[in-house]
Amino acid sequence: MSPQVGAFRGWSRRTRHVLLRFTLLVGAYLVWVALAWMFVFMSSGSSTITSSGTGRPTTTITTTTTLYQSQPGLVRLILVVLAAALVASTASILWRVVRRSERLGVTGLVVACLVGAFALLGMLTIGPFIAPLAAIMVLLALPIAPEPKPGAAAPGWYLDPTAHEAWRFWDGRAWTDDTAPKTTAK
Repeated sequence: MSPQVGAFRGWSRRTRHVLLRFTLLVGAYLVWVALAWMFVFMSSGSSTITSSGTGRPTTTITTTTTLYQSQPGLVRLILVVLAAALVASTASILWRVVRRSERLGVTGLVVACLVGAFALLGMLTIGPFIAPLAAIMVLLALPIAPEPKPGAAAPGWYLDPTAHEAWRFWDGRAWTDDTAPKTTAK
């Protein structure tokens, strides 16, 4: 059994997996917000106009534009597609958590691959900024750990099923070779 620390002690593996999925989901939405902020508010280019008159000093005017200002339709399309991908990924996770499914989130994985392909297509422009979102979405699609089996005993010392006059250690999955006389309190 792997060591557990701090506040996670006593939580089942499935509970930790579900918590991790929701934490990653919040991270994915934050990445989307960061992308939206970057597209709308960060400058993507500048233009310089230089003019001079006779006998006068040169005047330089520099203007900066954001990606949204230069291509508003494209930015809206990108943000809507990524938002739809996040909603599909969220629905996939919620469905698997509610249904207690242990399977791979096929819908989420397909959507993550589409976002990854979208990022690869734009690798020289905006792709590197979209790639982290695709990576997070792939992690979200991974299988969720199974529920602990009902009736399965927690690791510890129990009466030996083969010799009732001894204790035997159960590691949570199988009996080990570790035994102790029954007179020893466990």
